[in-house]
Amino acid sequence: MSRPLDTDTVVVGLGAMGSQTLWRLAREGVDAIGVEQFSPGHDRGSSHGESRIIRTAYLEGAEYVPFVRAAWRAWDELQEAARARLVIRSGALMLGHPGSAAIAGSTLAAEKHGLAYEHLSASALAERHPRHLMRPDEVGVFEESAGVVLPEPAILAAVRLARQAGARVLAHRAVTRIEPDPDRPRVWVGDTEIRARRVVVTAGAWLTRLLPGLTDLGGGIRVERRVLGWFPITEPLPGTAAPEPVFARDEPDGTLWFGFPSMDDGRTLKIGIHAESETVRAAAGRRPGSQWGEPVDPEVGPRPPDEDDARRLGDLAAGLHGVGPLPEHMVSCMYTMTSDEHFLIGRRDELPGLVLAGGFSGHGFKFASAVGVALADLARTGHTDLPIGMFDPHRWDTDGRRPR
Repeated sequence: MSRPLDTDTVVVGLGAMGSQTLWRLAREGVDAIGVEQFSPGHDRGSSHGESRIIRTAYLEGAEYVPFVRAAWRAWDELQEAARARLVIRSGALMLGHPGSAAIAGSTLAAEKHGLAYEHLSASALAERHPRHLMRPDEVGVFEESAGVVLPEPAILAAVRLARQAGARVLAHRAVTRIEPDPDRPRVWVGDTEIRARRVVVTAGAWLTRLLPGLTDLGGGIRVERRVLGWFPITEPLPGTAAPEPVFARDEPDGTLWFGFPSMDDGRTLKIGIHAESETVRAAAGRRPGSQWGEPVDPEVGPRPPDEDDARRLGDLAAGLHGVGPLPEHMVSCMYTMTSDEHFLIGRRDELPGLVLAGGFSGHGFKFASAVGVALADLARTGHTDLPIGMFDPHRWDTDGRRPR
C-alpha cells in the first residue's frame, strides 16, 4: 500500500468541469490534487469533438442567462491567463417554426434579459444565410453574442495553468473508491489513499459508478450514445470572409439538431442530433437506439458509428446548401443527463465532504468556465454567489426540503 497523500481538495475527473475547477482552486492558493483516469483532453468521455456552442439567448430556459453571462466572463479570464484563443465569436442562428423551442425559447430568453437579437424571415435567411434551405413557414433568430468554444484546447489550458499554480495532477490513474466524511473525506486511487478536506466529483458518465447512491436520483442519471458527422463542403458560400454562425434547428417531426462552421479552412462542416422522438425513429424503420436514447456503459464506451448513422445525419444535411450527402467521418460520444436535463451542481446531505457536478451533456460545455468558479467556491467556502439554485442535487426531494 502506498503512503497516504494529504491535501485540501481533490478533484475527481479533469474533463470540462474538473479542469476548470482545479485551475480556479490552484490560482486561489488552495493545495489541490486532480485525478484523471485517462489523459487530459482525451476522447473517452463527453468533452471532445473539436467544437462546442456557446449562446446567451438560451432556448432551454431564460433562467440560464445569468449563468451564461458568468461563463462568458470566466472564459475571458481563462483565455487571458492562457494567452490562447479558446472562444470564436461567430454568432448563432436558431431555426424552425415560430412556435418551436429553438425560436420561441430563444426569443423569450432574449426579451426577458434584454439581449440583442434579430428575427429573420425565410426570405431574409435565404439572403443572409444561404447555407440553410428553409421551408416557407420557418423563421430564424440570430444572436451575435454567441459562438464556438474549443473543448480540447480549453481543457489542456486549464490543466496546464493549474499545474503552474501548484496543483498536482495524477493522470492515467483511475479512482476506485470515494469515502464521504464531513471532516476528512477520502479518495482511493488504486492502493493510494488521498485524504482531503473536500472532494469535488466531476466524473461525467462515471459519476454513478463512483457514487452508486445517485443511481435513482430524480429518476436516474442516464448515459446515452450520440453521433457527430463531418460533412464535406462542396460549394463555399460567396462573400463570407467571417465564419458562418453556429446553428440549431428544430424540425417539424421533433428532431433538434445542430451544426458548426468549418474549423478546417472550409473543408468540412460538423453536425449532430441533440434529440429525436421515438415516433420519428420508429417511422424511419431504424433499430431501437440507433441514434437517440441508446444506453451506454462508460467502461465499454459507445459503439462506433455505422451506415444507419450516416444516413440519418445525411437526411439532415440535405437541409444545407453546398454540403455533401454523406459524412466524411463520424465519431460516437456519450451524453450524460439527469431526468429533467438540468445540471447537477452542489452537495447531497448523505455524501458529506463531497461537492458534485454532473448531467451536463447536450448543453453543458459552454458553462464549464462558470461551473469551475462555482465548484471552487463550494469547495473552499461552502457557498457561491453564482446562480446555481436550479441545479441543486436535492431538487427532486419529496420531503418538503427547500433548495439551498
